[in-house]
Amino acid sequence: MRILYIMIMLYVFCSVAFSPAINAMGTTGGSELSLADNESGYSINARMDVLEDAQRQWTMDDLQSPELQNQFQPARGKSSFGYTSSAYWVRVTINNESSNDRWELSVINSIMDKIDIYPTKTLITKNRLYPSYEITLPQGQKTTIYMRFETYGSMIIPLRLMAQSSMYDKMSNELLFYGFYYGMITVIAVFQIVLFLYTRNRAYLYYMLNVAVFCTVMLTWNGFMLPLFGTGRLIGQEMGEGIWHSPSAVYDFFYVLGRWFGTLFLAKILFPRTDSPTAKWICRFLNVICPIICISILFFYPLGMAQFLFWFKYGSLFLAIVIVVLCARKGDRIAFYLAIPKIPVILFAIVPKALLLYGLLPNNTFTRFASQFGLLGDFIFIAILMYALMNQMRKKEENAQQELVQTLSDWNVNLKKTVDERTESLKRANDELIVSETFRSQMLQNISHDVRSPLSYVQSGIGALIHKFETRPEHQERILRNVHDKVLDINRFIDDFLALSRSEVASGSADLRMVIFYDWFEEIGKELAADIEYTGRRCVLAIPPFETDADVWMDPFLIKRVLSNLVDNACKFTLPNGTITLQASLEKHSVCIMVGDTGHGIGAEQVTHIFQRHYKEGEAQGSGLGLAIAKEIVETHGGEIWAESEPGKGSRFYFTLPVVGAGK
Repeated sequence: MRILYIMIMLYVFCSVAFSPAINAMGTTGGSELSLADNESGYSINARMDVLEDAQRQWTMDDLQSPELQNQFQPARGKSSFGYTSSAYWVRVTINNESSNDRWELSVINSIMDKIDIYPTKTLITKNRLYPSYEITLPQGQKTTIYMRFETYGSMIIPLRLMAQSSMYDKMSNELLFYGFYYGMITVIAVFQIVLFLYTRNRAYLYYMLNVAVFCTVMLTWNGFMLPLFGTGRLIGQEMGEGIWHSPSAVYDFFYVLGRWFGTLFLAKILFPRTDSPTAKWICRFLNVICPIICISILFFYPLGMAQFLFWFKYGSLFLAIVIVVLCARKGDRIAFYLAIPKIPVILFAIVPKALLLYGLLPNNTFTRFASQFGLLGDFIFIAILMYALMNQMRKKEENAQQELVQTLSDWNVNLKKTVDERTESLKRANDELIVSETFRSQMLQNISHDVRSPLSYVQSGIGALIHKFETRPEHQERILRNVHDKVLDINRFIDDFLALSRSEVASGSADLRMVIFYDWFEEIGKELAADIEYTGRRCVLAIPPFETDADVWMDPFLIKRVLSNLVDNACKFTLPNGTITLQASLEKHSVCIMVGDTGHGIGAEQVTHIFQRHYKEGEAQGSGLGLAIAKEIVETHGGEIWAESEPGKGSRFYFTLPVVGAGK
């Protein structure tokens, strides 16, 4: 609000500053205009008289009557008489006291529809932006000139009298100024075309059309389109029947058309549909009414539309500002930046032009050119803003592309990593499959060997007894004892194999109970020692008394199987008369059991494989399942199992079982 207040005060100051000079020129209106050698140009409005012809019926002969001559009133410098349907007569008496008799009278209003001049003067059309007439003023004489004006638009009659010798310098300066002005507008329009072709955003196309149409409006206002409307209307002839023969109609048509393209631009660059329902409906209203009014101008303009169009043009401008403000209040930054040039342009450019057209401000440099400079500044600011928006969009697009490239690069890296991992996983799976297939083949061979060998012995022994190849009782008893041992071996192998294949341990079928380990191991150790002694090996049972009772949560049957498998394995690799040691000790958190032998030992490279299924050392007989079963049982109980061995010095197998309450 403070900024708006300051702008209003500046506008009032500028209006007051320009007005005194114009009013001062008309303080002696009605007297003759005297020409001197020290002046090359004069404003006739300060010395002319005007007469309003409300019915547009008086002729030059009628004006010669004393009654109408007395009705002329001094203009007192006034040049704008607002929107009226009347014709206006102008009378000026010129006293040429200069040495120059060739002068040029110009009407500084290119959208005046019809002009009559008496006595008839030569119309100058070459390189002129305004209706100009060549007049000869005899030196030392007074000449009275009458002019009649008609227009559908605003009655603005600024008259200028200049010596023809100085006219060319003024025209050159004006054309140089306009060249710069329209060059800037052309650059802005071309720039918008480039932006549209680059982004395919219709907002840039609408704004380019808005700039181009308002450029046409300014060309009409400044007189560059003067030759297109014909010259007959400027020398007393009737205007053409087509609406395009009226400069004021063309001016208003393109003005409304430009307002329509401006509304389309706002609707596209802003977001009234989401930001403000009111702004949305205003946009819809203007987008419908502007084309209708443009069509109406083509057919009904001579019927008095000019004053209505005045209110519509500036009312639609006010509605456009309302759209911008409503969107800006909703946080639309583009609307906020658009509002920055709009308010000063309206106050310092559009409003003075409107007051000039309505006859409330005089025609001067400020009121005539303020709108043009204001529009140019507005165009430049918005062009810069749209370039900044496009640049911001381009940076966002580049950042998005970089992020996309980085994302794709990361995806490629991750994909390559995943492919490598999957390839490695498949390779490992394939290697494991090969090993598994090798183990399976070896397992089948072991099963065939471990079952067929004892069965062959059983078959041959029973055959010898049936056919009575051995008749001595002691030999028959030995055969039967060997057959019995082979059957036990087969039975033990089947038990081991079924225990492993059914995953008895993994399935949670163990019968766990609390066991006082020292008492239990002492009993089992004595039983196993007897079995060892029976095979012809010595057994050392090392069970030092535990300092405290060691309670172990275990399945006694499964742990006995572990010990039995370890003892069987030790007996297998220990020669008769060798020694097998059974030892138990209490550690900090567990009990540790050791089964040692005095066999030939195991190589270091083989120790890591002996707990694998169906692994057998050298030519040793057996299923190769005993140690694998022992490992699974121990690990199921939460313990560990390992082996230590040196070739030629025997082997020692250890496993641990956690003691209940040891971790507290």
